[in-house]
Amino acid sequence: MRRGVLRGTGLTLVALLAVGAALLLLPFFLPADAVRARIEAEIAQRTGFRVAFEGPVSLSVFPAIALAAERLRIEGPGDGADDFAADIEAVRFGLALAPLLSGEVRITEIALDRPVMRIVRGAATRAPADEAGESGLGRLAGVAIDRLAIARGLVVLRGEGGETRIEDLELALSMPDPGGPTRLSAAWRVGALPLAIDAQVESPLALVGGEAAALTARIEAPGLLAAPVSARASARLAPSLVALRDLALESGASRVRGEADVFVAGPLPALDARLAGDLLDLDALLVASQAAPQDDARPFGALTPLFGLLVGDLDLALARLVVDRREIAPLAARAALDEDTLEIAIAQAGLLGGSLAGDLRLGLDGSRARLDGSLRGHDLALGALAPSLPASGRIGADLRFAMAGETRAALVESLNAAGRVSWREGTLVGSGLAEAIGDPAADRLEAIALEIEIPDLVSAVSLSGTARWRGDPVSLAASVAARPILLGDSGRIDARLTAPRFALGLRGDVSAAGRMAGEVSLETESLRALLAWLGRPVAAPDGLGPFAFVGRVAASPGSLAFTDARLSLDGASAAGSGRLATGPRPRIEARLEADRLDVNPYLGLTPRGAATAQASGADGWSEAPIDLSALRAFDAELELALGSLVVRDIRTGPTRLSARLAAGRLDVDLHAMALYGGNGAGRIGLDAGAPSLAAALTIENVDARPFLSDAVDFRRIEGRGSLVLDVTAPLASEAALMRGLSGSARFSVRDGAIRGFDATQVAGLLATGIVDGWRLADGSATEFFAFETQFGIAGGAATTSDLRLVGPSIDTTGRGVIDIGARRLDLRVEPRVALERRRGDSVELVGFGAPILIAGPWDRPRIYPDVAGILQDPIGAYEQLRAAGRGLFGRDLPSAQPAIERAIGREAAQSIGDLLGVPLVAPPPVPESITEPASQPPVEGAPLDLAAPPPPPAPSPAAAPTGDPALDAARGLMELLLRNR
Repeated sequence: MRRGVLRGTGLTLVALLAVGAALLLLPFFLPADAVRARIEAEIAQRTGFRVAFEGPVSLSVFPAIALAAERLRIEGPGDGADDFAADIEAVRFGLALAPLLSGEVRITEIALDRPVMRIVRGAATRAPADEAGESGLGRLAGVAIDRLAIARGLVVLRGEGGETRIEDLELALSMPDPGGPTRLSAAWRVGALPLAIDAQVESPLALVGGEAAALTARIEAPGLLAAPVSARASARLAPSLVALRDLALESGASRVRGEADVFVAGPLPALDARLAGDLLDLDALLVASQAAPQDDARPFGALTPLFGLLVGDLDLALARLVVDRREIAPLAARAALDEDTLEIAIAQAGLLGGSLAGDLRLGLDGSRARLDGSLRGHDLALGALAPSLPASGRIGADLRFAMAGETRAALVESLNAAGRVSWREGTLVGSGLAEAIGDPAADRLEAIALEIEIPDLVSAVSLSGTARWRGDPVSLAASVAARPILLGDSGRIDARLTAPRFALGLRGDVSAAGRMAGEVSLETESLRALLAWLGRPVAAPDGLGPFAFVGRVAASPGSLAFTDARLSLDGASAAGSGRLATGPRPRIEARLEADRLDVNPYLGLTPRGAATAQASGADGWSEAPIDLSALRAFDAELELALGSLVVRDIRTGPTRLSARLAAGRLDVDLHAMALYGGNGAGRIGLDAGAPSLAAALTIENVDARPFLSDAVDFRRIEGRGSLVLDVTAPLASEAALMRGLSGSARFSVRDGAIRGFDATQVAGLLATGIVDGWRLADGSATEFFAFETQFGIAGGAATTSDLRLVGPSIDTTGRGVIDIGARRLDLRVEPRVALERRRGDSVELVGFGAPILIAGPWDRPRIYPDVAGILQDPIGAYEQLRAAGRGLFGRDLPSAQPAIERAIGREAAQSIGDLLGVPLVAPPPVPESITEPASQPPVEGAPLDLAAPPPPPAPSPAAAPTGDPALDAARGLMELLLRNR
């Protein structure tokens, strides 16, 4: 047995050695040229292709039997619609050993390296359809190949539409039996788009024979498809046609079914497909588009390679289509693709809660792309249509559009459109107004109803509509050059915005970045109400009523500048330029010329003529609060040239000032001020933090009477006046201001008069007693050369020690306190008044004989001689009055003692004299003989004889005759004595 095993093993070794020897000797017995000739004949016989070996060939036996050749050329049979030719750099033919040993050639494998295959569509003369089908069937029946491989191949397709290149082709085909399953795997690139397919045909022979054959495929396009697409169908091959029935395409959750016909007779493959399905999710199926550079040479992006690759029609009916995170349900559409144009017609698209229909045409003219079409939308949800926009509402549209260009940027720049767009039930959030106004709610615009009419984008677009903002309706009417704005440039706008509180007009240029430049007009019946509506309430007590503005404005986010502006507020008008910085605390910079500025309503100051209704204290000053809170609403730097400045009742002439307002403090520099025929300058400060006033003013050569009348409601002094004032005071109210004044003041009036006040008359009255009030009388006056004083002020009281009044009939010095807060006087003056007795042209001034006190409320003080002087020397004081009376009353008065006796009676005078220790009664006269009858009572109307002897003692002072200056003087003297004893 062992011998048998050894014999079997030996025979096997001998056979292997024989085969090996045969293989080694095969090249010698079967030369490569002979094998090459056999292969040429075999390929020509079985496929009709002509093969020409143009380079060297070699036959190898290891690791497998193969014929290798360089520079191989293959040409098509020429009986089809296309002309085929291939130039192959290197080729390897695998050969079966057994047929080869008998002198036959059977090719088991063909491997092509770097082939260049050229197909010219429609170049060859087509054979009759039946002949072509029969020849193809016969040829395929004789072809069997274990493997056909192509590496680094290039296919160039040429036709009437141009050239298409299939590059980097890698292909593997396995068809060991044409009547059995055949598998094809291929990968290639068209432009920048890579493609791959892995397919299997149940029976190529049946397919070529016109019978149905099952076809399955897996298609990948990494630059276009995010996931592979699986396809299966029942395929049938007819002349120039591949018919696919029961076609099913699947990718992820996307599934569509239908049928398709592929025509291969024309210059490009033609597809005619009819598909329907429950879901086609393009977001999951297609690669998300990436932002393309502005110079992208493919204006249609990944769709660009489709042009020139195939042509055809597609009917699509879907229950749901998902694209760009939006669901279209349902969708009925048709697409038609030819060599340079893609047309899409949408019959129905349920989109964004509404519906959409229209057509779209995309085309290529060489490197130039074109896009046009029309859209009809109804009731589309804006929030879903443009989720990046802070807006909502329902959109309607009927538009036609067109664009063309070589890049995406060029496409957008060429955009033109016409039609109509509507926006209703709209809301817009994030308008940028919240920052400008300081209220988050200001960013919300509601109840928007807007109509946009587009004749074309070259012409102006018309907008009209309404909305609600901060509770009020707002209307818009505008025309806008939309095209440059869409391109990021500036476009012309002519708009008018109206609301119950204002009307705003704009004519200029606006940009997509929110910049604006042009002429702006604004009108409102109440600036106060408008500012409150805008979220900027102003606490100024009054004013801020009618306002108008017209000027050139340049605005950008957060800033607004105006030039050549004309504005009016509360009846005053102004012109100039400035800048406004918006934000939580606005800031204004401006240079303005105004006809007048009345600050009373803004600071809560009330002119005296209107002050009667205001609350006032016991001292007469108004207790109404002065509200400075408006100074905290904004900051400002202002240069103003005013025709008039009004502060309470004071009215200036032309005034130049600069003002700085920061953090609630206002500092005003009065550079020049025409004031009541004179001029003034100075600085005023107001602080709203702790309400207060600081003023340093110099006023020269003013008309004193109207100035004092308007400043302190005093109308009696006239002349040319000057004032130097440096004071501070709290400013909670007028009363607090007057009671809290501190500082200094210097006042002088030249060449004037005190109207309604006759110093000589008052001096005569003082000679008879206390004067209650100023005893003012129209038509009277006291002229003066100079009236001047200076004060130190503290706590609302002004103290002076150098009051001086000098005039033709008076020379008075004085000192004391004017309590401004209490409106009281406490002055001591020493007057010298003019006697009517003249000496030549001179006037004699006579001292009053005692200082005069002026005390009490300043509108009705008590004026009387100094009590202390009279008590020390009453007889001397009276004699001084008596001496002065010669000029004051026009005649001599009796001496003191007889006058007192006449006034109060001898016994009363004696008693008072004893009480005071002063001799008020004269010694009795020496009796004389009576030669005349007793004196009779004076005749009514006759002058009193003040030199006559006194009458018998009277029971009371009241018995004295009236109208007697001596008696009045004596009575007044006694009143002073008795009252002040």
